[in-house]
Amino acid sequence: MNPTQHTPSQDSDPLELMTRAFDSGVGVILETNDFSALLIHLKQALRPFAEACAAEDDEADDAAVDRAARGLATHIAYELWNATPIPENHFRPRKMPRPERNAPCPCGSGRKYKQCCGAVDTPPLDLAPDDMLMRVIEQLPSDRLEERVARGAPPPVLCKIAERWFGEGRHDELVRLLEPLFADPARLDGRVAQAASLLMSTYAHLERAGDRDALIERLKTSPDRELRSLALQREASVLADRDEFPAAWRAFREAQRLDPQDPTFAHLEVLLLMAEGRKEEARSRANIWAADLLARSPGKEYLPLIEALHAIVEDEDDDGIDWDSEHSAEVNAALAALPSDYPARRLVLHVALEGIEPLIWRRLEVENWLTFNDLHTMIQAAMGWEDAHLHEFSVGDYRIGNAPDFDTPFDELVLPGEEVELGQVIGRHKGFRYLYDFGDGWLHRITIEKRLPSAPQRVPAVLIDGARACPPEDCGGIPGYQRILAALRGEIAAEGDETLEAYADLDPEDFALAPYQRIVASLFEPIG
Repeated sequence: MNPTQHTPSQDSDPLELMTRAFDSGVGVILETNDFSALLIHLKQALRPFAEACAAEDDEADDAAVDRAARGLATHIAYELWNATPIPENHFRPRKMPRPERNAPCPCGSGRKYKQCCGAVDTPPLDLAPDDMLMRVIEQLPSDRLEERVARGAPPPVLCKIAERWFGEGRHDELVRLLEPLFADPARLDGRVAQAASLLMSTYAHLERAGDRDALIERLKTSPDRELRSLALQREASVLADRDEFPAAWRAFREAQRLDPQDPTFAHLEVLLLMAEGRKEEARSRANIWAADLLARSPGKEYLPLIEALHAIVEDEDDDGIDWDSEHSAEVNAALAALPSDYPARRLVLHVALEGIEPLIWRRLEVENWLTFNDLHTMIQAAMGWEDAHLHEFSVGDYRIGNAPDFDTPFDELVLPGEEVELGQVIGRHKGFRYLYDFGDGWLHRITIEKRLPSAPQRVPAVLIDGARACPPEDCGGIPGYQRILAALRGEIAAEGDETLEAYADLDPEDFALAPYQRIVASLFEPIG
């Protein structure tokens, strides 16, 4: 290799590099309000992107990388500056014209703009106003959260940010962001209904029932029918939790009168009937609601809601919703608060079994619209597990798995994996954990190595690589596995003749990629 030829950094995903440069550039604008500072920053921030592009050219050297970085920085600096909404300017950009053709190029080359960066034919960037506003709000310090509302940030953008923060467990910040929005419900309409629901769910998570109830009372005075209906639905849930069922039903009926076409009444009505012990009525209403929802939309729009209704009433061992603990209600609230709109990405995941050296690992490529239950199935197939035990994912403050089907210690909140998509909670997390078999305790560390553009035309998930064999099921976890290996090597006495016989064919280094790739691929054969 030519000594001046450039080698790109390992983290050279162009989309990720450009996103980081945009985010950090917005931060410089807000902190300095200085175009020259932005330009200097972008020259450095965009150099990895220029390196990745130059790596495609075997003749590219450091000088070419420098020129590319300067040109990119100049073009993007003007685009970013003119698209960044400034809080002090009521969240409007402060526009700056590009240089005249014969003016010195701001990149510092000493040449005229028309002979330097101005001569580069670069298309305008797609910097959507809402996306830029979200970048700005994410950059502001927490002590300026209330300013976001006071200076006129659009409520739909605040809702998107709140959804992301709820998923990331940033509950205190979410409260400071949204509380000012609902100080005067008289000026609000249904566009903030999702934000109101998020705020009430966050109050419940923080055990601030008084604040939740006060918000319900304020929203009941709103001139907007959708907001009043939302408040009354929450009031019905709260009253049912207190066993005040006549009042709960009055709130339910009033809410339904205000917004009769809202399909979520199906879920609330069946829950109330089950909580009151009226199981037969709940089953009858679930069937009636299912027929009504199918008539409204013969497609798949309401199928998840219909399945949820039947799941509620078909559990013969359930006496209804445990309103005393609010656990089921809290799960439903947490699911409802998850974002439904997130950037589609194809994730490269490195899955490694913790506590064993050398590492036992697999590398998967998955679409982030897949559910955590899908990911569980893929990990089981890729590792060689037999899916015979409970499992659970830990992503930030979220716990996701199949544990809600069983008794969980301390009444902890575990979201059902089949109802949570990867993109709804991963956000900007760099990794998360996957626990399989609560007895043996096989803990997997999952690292998000890359976020690639979504590839809808490809199979949703593939196994790319891996190393070493998975331990056998029910062997006693890491200590038991180590004892088995030591016994097979003759280093310690086996606990019984059956131990050596059962594991005689075990080879910890044995891993053939192709058969496991076929197993993972077979999971998606029915798709398409």
